[in-house]
Amino acid sequence: MGRKKIAIEFVENRDARYVTFSKRKNGLLKKADELSILCNARVGIVGFTPAGNPFSFGSPSFQVVVDEYLRETQGESSRQNAEPSENGNINVLDKELMGVTKELKKVETIDKGKGLIAYDDLDLDGLKKVKASLEELHADIDAASALLLLAKKPM
Repeated sequence: MGRKKIAIEFVENRDARYVTFSKRKNGLLKKADELSILCNARVGIVGFTPAGNPFSFGSPSFQVVVDEYLRETQGESSRQNAEPSENGNINVLDKELMGVTKELKKVETIDKGKGLIAYDDLDLDGLKKVKASLEELHADIDAASALLLLAKKPM
C-alpha cells in the first residue's frame, strides 16, 4: 500500500493542526538537511509555529547562511527593490553599525602594537555601554536579516 494523497486545506481542529505542523516541519527540516548534504548547498529556513514562536534551520549554521546571503545582496540593486520603510531600516542599521565599528577601532588602536584589544582602559560603565550597544546591534541585525529573507521570498 502506498501513501494517500491528501487535500491541502486548513486543519480546523487545533490539536490536529499542531500535530500536522510538527510532522510537516520535521519533514521539511529533514529534506533541507539532505539537500545540504547531497548537494553541498547552503540552506537556511526561518519560520514561525502556529503559536508564534520562531524556528530556524541552517547548514552549516543559520548565521553562516544569512551572512552569505547578505553579502550577495549588498549591492545597490537589491536595496532599490526594497520598500521605502525597509530602506530606512537598513540605513539606520548601517549608521549604528558604523558607529559601533568606529568605537571598536578606537579601542583597538590603543594597544595596536601588542596585538591586543585594550578594554581595560574603559571603566565598568564604558564596558557596559559597549556590551549593550553590541547586543542591541546584534538584535537589530537579526531582525533585519529576517526581514530581508521574508522580503526576498517569492509570492
